[in-house]
Amino acid sequence: MLCSEQLYMGQQEAREQNERRDIMAWRMKGVWYEACASEGYCSFMFGRDREEPCKQFAVFQIKEGQIDNVDIGGILVVTVADLFSEKFADLMAKGGEGGIYISDTATEEQRKVLEPFLVNNVPGTLLVRKCLGVRFVNITLSEEDNTYHVTMLYGELKGSLTVGGDGRNPQRLENSLFSVLLSDIKICNTHFWKYSDFGKNWEFVNRSGQMADFDLQGE
Repeated sequence: MLCSEQLYMGQQEAREQNERRDIMAWRMKGVWYEACASEGYCSFMFGRDREEPCKQFAVFQIKEGQIDNVDIGGILVVTVADLFSEKFADLMAKGGEGGIYISDTATEEQRKVLEPFLVNNVPGTLLVRKCLGVRFVNITLSEEDNTYHVTMLYGELKGSLTVGGDGRNPQRLENSLFSVLLSDIKICNTHFWKYSDFGKNWEFVNRSGQMADFDLQGE
């Protein structure tokens, strides 16, 4: 018969093993596309509060990456967040609630690491603190000239890079508050984005948008 101390130690060891299983060494590199509900350019990018909480549609085009030694290159991920606060100071701390959508081209091995990673790791989903659900769906991303178009069953986004004064190169946001996570942030115009799932039904025209590179890692 196990004594209470042995039982406690066994339970503690089991908890520690579970915690170790939850820790995944990871890295992902690619391009991030984002749109929100802001007219003009997003006030959060300048550290300003809003009059009401915002909403976000984000696309992660993972060009290279690994989670727990599983290759995840070529996967598309869409996250949609209904933010909890209108305060800039709360943005990363509180985030919001929403859905996570992963390319249905992901293999069984990739699905086993992608789903828990995206639900439990903030850098993977940035603003989705309360996950309402994960769905594996067909996601398409097409680009022509300076315009990109993302489609999936529950939403769609179309935007274009905003060309600068030289008439050729996109406008950029330099030394951004978010440069620790993103690089080469380019200003975009979101022609439209819409979303309908988990009780959220939104449709916006001519809103804030941006495109940036990301190169993130951790464990």
